[in-house]
Amino acid sequence: MRKYNRAAYLNIAVKALLFVTFVALSFCVFYCFLNLGILISAAVAALFGSAVVFLFSYLLRYTAFYFKYYILISGLLFRNSQGNVYCPCCGKRFEKFQDDRYYDDKRFNPSTFSNSRQDVICDCCRSAPRQRIIAEWAEQNTELLNKSEILYFAPELSMMLWFKRHGIKVKTADLFDRRTDLKLDLTALDLPDESVDIVFCNHVLEHVTDHSRALSELHRIIRKGGRLIISFPIDESLDEMIEDKECSVEDRIRLFGQCDHLRLFGKDSKMMLENAGFEADTIDIRKMPEDIVPVTGPSDYDTNKIFCCIRK
Repeated sequence: MRKYNRAAYLNIAVKALLFVTFVALSFCVFYCFLNLGILISAAVAALFGSAVVFLFSYLLRYTAFYFKYYILISGLLFRNSQGNVYCPCCGKRFEKFQDDRYYDDKRFNPSTFSNSRQDVICDCCRSAPRQRIIAEWAEQNTELLNKSEILYFAPELSMMLWFKRHGIKVKTADLFDRRTDLKLDLTALDLPDESVDIVFCNHVLEHVTDHSRALSELHRIIRKGGRLIISFPIDESLDEMIEDKECSVEDRIRLFGQCDHLRLFGKDSKMMLENAGFEADTIDIRKMPEDIVPVTGPSDYDTNKIFCCIRK
């Protein structure tokens, strides 16, 4: 089982409170003021309460209210305190990061977690090391980000917290997540040429059907001199990327470590990005502050080599 999550329990409590409140209010209206029978009033009140809970769940699941809600509750549930580790995404300190028990999740290959630290997940915003590295890079480049048009694919709550905390505007995009600003297919972007300055694409490339086409599209929409901040699972024991888009779910878990991964990248990743038209360099994790460590994990392929690419 996954570790206890305060936000999950708060969601249950909020839904229960909404249900009870609206049932009580509706019952009072229908029974006390409209003089309907007690059973009819109770039934209608229960329907109203259920409808409110359904609406709340819909807003969390399918709209940008999700990000606003969690930004709010992160401040309610977690207070700034002294601690050994620091999350630059949400700005909170803890005694330690948490083990989220991914190796117990059947969607993952448990053997891919055998050589990496598991106490790497922020208890507040659920950031993993790769988000904290990107947040630290962003901290050092806030002036650049403030004057740039930014597009963030498959936005993580942790990074949305960072952007909100720093007052930096960012457009979000995803093909399936309805909570984002734009619905975009990474392999066929419905955007003009050279229309954005900076694109964040964190652990997305392993999911798309055609990673080469995706890189070509990213190169097309980024302005000359603009940046692509990108990461993906890398197995340093592989000389080249391996992929099999037609294999079964079981084989994906075995080969690529996760049920929805279509490939696993290798040592040729930098060359792949350069062949796509970028000047590729990596964010130096050796310069990261000591209190955001560990900067690898939880999976063995989470080497968290973050590429900072400039569009030629």
